[in-house]
Amino acid sequence: MANPNPNSPKATIVTTDDPRRLSPIEASIMDWCNMAHRVRARNDEQELATVSRELHRLLKRYDETDGDGHAHPAWARPNQRALVQSALGRAGEAIETEAIALKYADTPRRVEVSAGNIAARYLRLGEAERAIPYFLQAWDAAPYSVPVLLTGATAFHRTGRHDEAESVFASLLEIAPMLGADSDLAAWLTHDAELRELADESEALSELFVWLDSIGGAS
Repeated sequence: MANPNPNSPKATIVTTDDPRRLSPIEASIMDWCNMAHRVRARNDEQELATVSRELHRLLKRYDETDGDGHAHPAWARPNQRALVQSALGRAGEAIETEAIALKYADTPRRVEVSAGNIAARYLRLGEAERAIPYFLQAWDAAPYSVPVLLTGATAFHRTGRHDEAESVFASLLEIAPMLGADSDLAAWLTHDAELRELADESEALSELFVWLDSIGGAS
């Protein structure tokens, strides 16, 4: 998902490992953020303006309800705002906002989310070196998080640390047989075009795509 232009329409996906964690407003924000990514991929500025208005309406409701009843709104509110900024193509702003959330991250899960998001957004800005410290922070909080591991492996690969990238991809290959077609790993391999390109240079990642095909994933 690399592109040095923060206003690039390059599409991505927003996922959660457990939809039950989301409040109604958070679920709506996630859905509209995914719509924003799709609209940006089509370069449809008129529809993007409509999506942007709805997202800002949802953020206003989220702020007014102090995080829609979230247990820790000091973290949740900047986290959701950063999600919207990122979906609208403002990755630099999203990093600054997520950094505020990270200061208030009081559980390993919240550290994983915020540090992982910052790492992924630095990758989108083409700044892989700056992504790595945040990847390592997220990895320490969540050693088996698929999005975190894929972000880190990609950052390692882009910075020429290929042995470290291969080690991370290999760790995912070890857990892949326990996962299915509805897993985060299958979703990322299906939708992230860069990973498929990197598979030509990584034996472990190439094997992950063999696994994806074996469970009926996209070719």
